[in-house]
Amino acid sequence: MLFWRCSAGERCRTSASPGFSCNHHPQALNMRKEVDLAHLFVPDRIGGRSDGGSIEVSTPSSLAGRHSEAPTTASGEEAQPEEASCTCSKEAHHFAEQTNYLPPSKLIPIFLALALIDFVALIDQTTLSVALAIIGAEFNAGSQVSFISSAYFISSTACQLLYGRVSDITGRKVLLLAGIWVVFFGSLASSLATDVISLSVFRGVTGLGGGGLMTIAQIIVSDVVSLRQRGKYQGILGAVVALANGIGPVIGGALASTSTWRNIFRLMLPLSFLGGVAVWFFMPLKPVEGDWRQKSRAIDWLGAFLSFAAALLLVLGFTWASEYAWDDTHVLGPLLAGLATSLAFVLWQGYGCSAERPALMPLGIFKSGVVCGACITQTINGWLFVTQVYMIPQFYQLAYGYSATRAGSLLLPLTVVQTAASTLSGLLITWTGRYREILLVGWALWAVGLGLFSTLDSSSGLGKQIGYSLLAGVGVGATLQPSLIAIQGAVPRKEMAAVTATRNFVRNLGGALGLALAGTVLNKSATAALLP
Repeated sequence: MLFWRCSAGERCRTSASPGFSCNHHPQALNMRKEVDLAHLFVPDRIGGRSDGGSIEVSTPSSLAGRHSEAPTTASGEEAQPEEASCTCSKEAHHFAEQTNYLPPSKLIPIFLALALIDFVALIDQTTLSVALAIIGAEFNAGSQVSFISSAYFISSTACQLLYGRVSDITGRKVLLLAGIWVVFFGSLASSLATDVISLSVFRGVTGLGGGGLMTIAQIIVSDVVSLRQRGKYQGILGAVVALANGIGPVIGGALASTSTWRNIFRLMLPLSFLGGVAVWFFMPLKPVEGDWRQKSRAIDWLGAFLSFAAALLLVLGFTWASEYAWDDTHVLGPLLAGLATSLAFVLWQGYGCSAERPALMPLGIFKSGVVCGACITQTINGWLFVTQVYMIPQFYQLAYGYSATRAGSLLLPLTVVQTAASTLSGLLITWTGRYREILLVGWALWAVGLGLFSTLDSSSGLGKQIGYSLLAGVGVGATLQPSLIAIQGAVPRKEMAAVTATRNFVRNLGGALGLALAGTVLNKSATAALLP
């Protein structure tokens, strides 16, 4: 049932119009249309409402309101947000709104393109995980081999926030195409690298493009699919992510073992080209009007620089700890500088930005407990996930003498179950509107799985390796997508891109720091074991 709610908090079914006062409450302005979904949503469900569960319908005059759910037409398709006669002034960054809920028939080509984009982004990361030892041996890189993977995660993490806000300003399609072509040329350059330094630099360039692909894909889902249906569609994309995580190490191991590791990067050339073609032809996204000078002035370039510098310094500190003591200036210097830069970034986001130049990470979103909780858990999620994807295959190679192909294939049980868990969790959220229980079960199973992984030794059999992977896989799949649905339902529509980018930023930062620290622990342990 549709009704108007005035700012006095009353439901007014009279002939009111948005932006005008209610004839029952003359002082109550900013009328807004809502859909009564109290029978579907309760506290701790999508959005975590405490007002009986009503979800607003976004209109251009109420973009400052909370995230909204679209009503349905008689045919069952979601209605588009209605134009409202509002005399209120537009915000300075009015070009940010790109909501365009589409019927299922129009979503199919979009999601095929998004699935390919997610696949490209993840394959680029995971194919390299089992080939690092081979690359390090060819270049005689020693501990420097960790910079190859760290360079990608540093650059991809640093640009996450920029991608989110810039996509509001330039449009999703333009930025998505730019990211894909950066991946294409970065992969081409990586395939031609002559030493570990040049390869690390080229991987860093690739990360500048690859870092934004999944973020923009998730934002596009929020643009074209309503909140209630979003769990199902995000779950499908989560299954694609899990598939890429599973077959990536196998493909990478096979290419590195049987031919050359350079073919890993050559594989990305046709994949990224196909991704670009799919985006160009299958993404009927709303364009963003405006002069390029105006758009450039609206980008927080200083915030982007500070976030990049902070991520770089923190990861360098953890990485150099493998070669120097923790109290050495090579380690303490970058870590302290990284913390100081992080503080400067937070202060700039809180006090240096304005409506004309909105913050990359608006601090107001952290007033929501859902956002704070999701950011904390996703930092841990990234730390654990990236560490296990990169370190478990290396453990199998070092402890059991497995080939790169076999070590990569032993990640398949984890990722197959992750695929099923991700899809099922998305469907459960769509059916029930709840996500908390799914997250709790997922984290518990993941903790048990990783705890059991830590008990593996040289005498552990294949059954334990696969069984522990299955437990961890359920945990990964059940904790990734529900957090995205929760965090998107907890903020205003205008901050959707920013909060999605923030969630991915902290997750990638956790992954970069976790990978750097895990590499440090591995190098120190291996060195100690080889000493007489």
